[in-house]
Amino acid sequence: MKELSFPTKVYLYGIYATGMATLAWHLPKNEYATLGMLIILCLLASFALIFKVEGATHRSYYTFSFLIYGFTFALCGISAAILVIAVSNLVEWIWNRPPWFIQLFNSACYILLMQVAGLVYQLINPANTLTSWQSVMAIVASMALFDLLNHLAVGIVLWLARGENFKRSGIFDFFPLMLDLALLYFGAILAFSWNYNHLTFVLFLVPIYLTYGTLRVPALERQMEIDSKTALFNHKYFKLQLENELTRANRFGRPLALMMADLDLLRNINNTYGHLAGDEVLVGVAKIMKRAIGEYGIVARFGGEEFAILLPETTLLDAYAKAENIRKTIEETEFIIPISIESIRATMSFGIAGREGLNQKPEDITHNADAALYRSKLNGRNQVYTYTDDSSIKSGLGENTTIVGLGLEATLQ
Repeated sequence: MKELSFPTKVYLYGIYATGMATLAWHLPKNEYATLGMLIILCLLASFALIFKVEGATHRSYYTFSFLIYGFTFALCGISAAILVIAVSNLVEWIWNRPPWFIQLFNSACYILLMQVAGLVYQLINPANTLTSWQSVMAIVASMALFDLLNHLAVGIVLWLARGENFKRSGIFDFFPLMLDLALLYFGAILAFSWNYNHLTFVLFLVPIYLTYGTLRVPALERQMEIDSKTALFNHKYFKLQLENELTRANRFGRPLALMMADLDLLRNINNTYGHLAGDEVLVGVAKIMKRAIGEYGIVARFGGEEFAILLPETTLLDAYAKAENIRKTIEETEFIIPISIESIRATMSFGIAGREGLNQKPEDITHNADAALYRSKLNGRNQVYTYTDDSSIKSGLGENTTIVGLGLEATLQ
């Protein structure tokens, strides 16, 4: 929260305040004669939030909570839906412990937008019945508005916090937008059926199960892109992303950097402590790199002790700073191995190359980064070397930083 910009904080606190005020307004309005039903719906929504379905990327997931919200909204009313939202998000926060300000934003945003959806529903269907054509139109309009405004609200916070516009964040991509809407409608349809015969929910179990299985397919496909030992991306996925990002960077004239990294003397660790210890060090190093790069870069294992990091929208200077930070962190880390009495220390060498021109190909930038990495290992390991054919960027890279380019090298003191 401290790292967020002032406009982001203002936006978040505005959502928090209006969402919590809306919750306080609706809590006394719940008909607690239906307490048993409310408890069941809260439990189902909490279960759906806790056990998410992993999405097509490492940052995405799908949840069936919207199905429960849509059902509660159509059958029990807006106050009950807001209560279920509040309880389920609280339970999910207690269980999974995501950052509080993110979870609070989700809760407050859902509550606020459910209030807006409720006003639209009451405007179209003032009789509040499920047996008229107005009820169908009211559900269609209110749930569609809830879905659209929810994606808009999340898109705004991503824009403010990360600088990602709607296109880059993908917040209005067709599939996630339609999936949320489909789950809301699915829940509402179940409410219509429930109103006539409670046992109709049995008919919905098979399509719900099939939907769940379908949503798991992207995650299963993504497992083919993951290195099983380190949980980083593999060489095949990295190669594809490098090609895509380099094409985009060339088209728009944006910076891009590539790091090649090699764990120094892994064979010595294996010979001294055993291969299990070497694997533990590999996993620990992978976690350090992934944590340092965050969500804006792609970290991959090429095999053995060799890694690669793709950094879109990153200059050579910024890439050097990131690599040096990772290098120092690894150097200072003591890897605790269960099978060893003493901790293990390791170092890593880095080679960095940046996008240099429109005609540069993925294999060119990879070769340049490899050349810098080779020079790093040749000159003593545990160093960061940078490849460039532009001497104007030498200043500011850092003390004892080496520039490799045009077959020459110069060390900055």
